[in-house]
Amino acid sequence: MQSVVSSRTIWLCLLISVLIAGIPAPFGGVACAGTVTVASGVQGTNNQSGTNAPVFTSPAWAPAGPGYEWISYGATGCNTYNSLTGRCTPGPQNPVGTTIDGTPTAIFYQTFTITDASDTGTLYVWADDTAGVWLDTGTVTSGNGSQSGNGQYLYQPNGNLGGNCANAPIGCLSNMEAQIPLTLSAGTYTFVIDAYQLVGGSPFGVMYDGVFSNSNPDTTPEPASYMLMGLGLAGLSGALIRRRKRA
Repeated sequence: MQSVVSSRTIWLCLLISVLIAGIPAPFGGVACAGTVTVASGVQGTNNQSGTNAPVFTSPAWAPAGPGYEWISYGATGCNTYNSLTGRCTPGPQNPVGTTIDGTPTAIFYQTFTITDASDTGTLYVWADDTAGVWLDTGTVTSGNGSQSGNGQYLYQPNGNLGGNCANAPIGCLSNMEAQIPLTLSAGTYTFVIDAYQLVGGSPFGVMYDGVFSNSNPDTTPEPASYMLMGLGLAGLSGALIRRRKRA
């Protein structure tokens, strides 16, 4: 009786091992390709100073999130906030005003690479006062990225002002961000943000965040899984043969 119970126990354990080894990714713990995060911070560049800098914001602006923040080319944020007027006082680096038909106040770039066959995600963009968003294939090194021959316009700037910035996306408030869904094939890309300060002497900055993940994860077990499956089947066969000999 003990040999029969032992044989059944071995059979069940090996069967479970075989089943675990044969479960495809991602359920079997096989690592899929990683995600690509594109977020505003010091890792990007701009056409004014070249180096991105965090800026102090008005309390009315959308708050920063994990891994992304309001940035500019210098100290162009809310220098001091007047709670009585609800406005920020200008500082020496706050830019002059322009229009969405004129030259952008600053252009921000971030280059990234997709290694999967296809990644999907959503890019979220805020700006004060507003911004237009482009996607370039390849690396943008200088100049106005919106003039690139490979550029794809993703979102138009909004020239109509509200109390703090544009009165609709792309603006600076929590409900005024652009939401841009994208599916990207393997390659190198650059997000280009043409940012516009429409009222001179006011705070200026942009903020963006996007996470792109493999839209077609691999469902084929890795070689190690096949090896474990083979060992499990071999062990199962041996156990069954020994059981027949005892009978």
